[in-house]
Amino acid sequence: MSMLGPAGCAQNQWRYALHRSRGTSQEIGLRVSSLLALLLLSLCTVGCLSPVALGTVETTGSSAPVVVDHFGRGQGMGFCLANYDDVTAATLRAAAALSLEQKEKSVAKDRALFRFYDTNNDRIDIIIVRRSATMTSVKFDVGWFGPVGLGRLMSRQIIAELHRSDAFLQDWTTDKGNN
Repeated sequence: MSMLGPAGCAQNQWRYALHRSRGTSQEIGLRVSSLLALLLLSLCTVGCLSPVALGTVETTGSSAPVVVDHFGRGQGMGFCLANYDDVTAATLRAAAALSLEQKEKSVAKDRALFRFYDTNNDRIDIIIVRRSATMTSVKFDVGWFGPVGLGRLMSRQIIAELHRSDAFLQDWTTDKGNN
């Protein structure tokens, strides 16, 4: 007979159950790594961080010869078949249409930088680069924690302004024979 009595027996069962619930060091490592993988996946696929895991490429859904890539970190970049000067002018019209306040403007021969703010003091930087005589890139940056929607909306508004001024050098509609 045990000297521990009924209380000692219960204490031993508790220790056994506690040890058993912890598992071996390999089981614990597997659980921790699975938990970290799940946490990383959930962080990368929800909210404004989703482009971190999955780079999203979108077109405007129209005949605009534009490809826009939102690649996370509050940034996105688009390429369009339009002259540099036309894209620069369209950017200023787009900012006016969205009632953004221009705080900085630097326009050179092949590169332009604009910094705009909304009424909530959220910043958006627009960088326009001449890539060739017929191709121009437009990059937006709202910062790591800025509203990515502001950058996407600005991109779409620039495209709309280019459409209104008939500045695209090619029409990608299928009824004109271009695919």
